Parts: sequence; C-alpha cells; structure tokens
Amino acid sequence: MAAEPNETWTLRNATAWVFTADENLTRPVLLVGDAGTGLADLAAGADHGSYSLLSELKARGRDLVLLGLPADGSMTGDGGSVQNAVVRALAEQYGDTRLTVGGTGQGALAARYALAGMEYQRIDHRTGLFFSHNGASPELEDEAELSRMGDRPRIPLFLRLADSGVDDGLDEEIADETITAEAGPAGPLLSKEYGSWLLERLPD
Repeated sequence: MAAEPNETWTLRNATAWVFTADENLTRPVLLVGDAGTGLADLAAGADHGSYSLLSELKARGRDLVLLGLPADGSMTGDGGSVQNAVVRALAEQYGDTRLTVGGTGQGALAARYALAGMEYQRIDHRTGLFFSHNGASPELEDEAELSRMGDRPRIPLFLRLADSGVDDGLDEEIADETITAEAGPAGPLLSKEYGSWLLERLPD
C-alpha cells in the first residue's frame, strides 16, 4: 500500500501528493514522475521496502512533493504543470530553504524545461538543485524549444543520474555533476546509490 499524503494539490493538468516531514511544508523536494505513472505507484516507489527515499528525506527534515503527469502530455504542457507546482510550493513554504526540483523519465525533461523557462521569463524559481534521473531525450521540436530557453536551468546545481546505456540526450558537460550506475532492481523510485548521492547534495 502506498504511503498516504498529508495534502493533495490539484494543479493545471496534473495532481501532486505532498508528504511533509513536520506539520508544515518547509524544505520541499519536488519530484516529477515519468509520464503516465500514477501517484500511487510513484508513492509506492518513493517508500519502497528496499530503499525508501521518502523515509530518508523525512529523517533529514525534508518534504517530498510527488507530481504525476498524464500519459499523453508534451514537454511544454508538462513543463507548465511543473511551473505551477513550483509556484504552489513557494507560496505554501515556511522558511527560505531553496527548493530541490527534478524528475525521472519524461518528468525530468519537463522539470528541466520548466526551470529553464522560468529563468528565461526572469521568474525567480528559488531552486538550489535540479536533478535529472534517466531523463527522456527531447524530440526534435523540443530540442529547438529547449535551446531557445537556454537548454538547461543555469541558476541551480544540475545533477545528472543516468543508468548505463540510457540515452537521456544529456552529457557530462551540460550537467554540473554526473553519476552513472548499472540499472537497479525494479521497485524503488531511486536506487540507494542514487538516493544517497542526491541527499548529500541537497541545498541548505
């Protein structure tokens, strides 16, 4: 059974489940799931028995916001949903810890576009760390749009987590730091190796 969220956000073309470490949202980590992955499946992966990213975050006083995307979305449309989630997180956050924003698969691409787009529009996303886990490689038309937005968010630290052999359309030069590993067992949203590496780099 998936962990129960403390709150549900209804966003533009998407829904988010919010898991707070304490009573209020204070140190949010926004993780965007792959397209078509239901929130219950995302939550089950985040709280998997072999490695619970949710428990590890809560132990550090971090909140987890899981954002589900539709199966038939687009980079630009999904990116708008991510921007909506970022704005909502900033509006509800207590304190001034910078956000961590990232995703897996299509969610990673949408988050990358969302933050780059906000910077292009000079909107302060107050994000200190962006991570891409096995990000989807952009389609040809998406590459042109990403390039127009600067290709990547420039303000946050950019972490790339990629299984060996995964084509995420990225290389080590575009990311500030990269970790590559063999694909882990099915189930956890992030492997223990990836999760521990990411947790060590969360912004203060």
